[in-house]
Amino acid sequence: MASLLAERPPPRLFVSPEEDHDGGAGAGPTLDGILSGAWEGLAAHAAVACPLCAGEMRPRYGAGATPLGGRCADCGTSLDELPPRPAVALRTRGCGV
Repeated sequence: MASLLAERPPPRLFVSPEEDHDGGAGAGPTLDGILSGAWEGLAAHAAVACPLCAGEMRPRYGAGATPLGGRCADCGTSLDELPPRPAVALRTRGCGV
């Protein structure tokens, strides 16, 4: 297991100023791009790289065939679908509506 971890390069989420050759904007991957890519892979029923540790994140399923998120086998990080807010939570008390 230790040799497997040693072979995997750490994820590159940030670019240092020394590596920033284009002057700033768009220098590296964005958080939106990283998470969107992970969600796209999970939605396609594929294992993806964990956004936190680059380990293997596998799709998680509920009662249906559609993935509800993913969980990393190495660090335990999970990406979960946000549940819809129930209509009861949207009502305001005392307004008579």
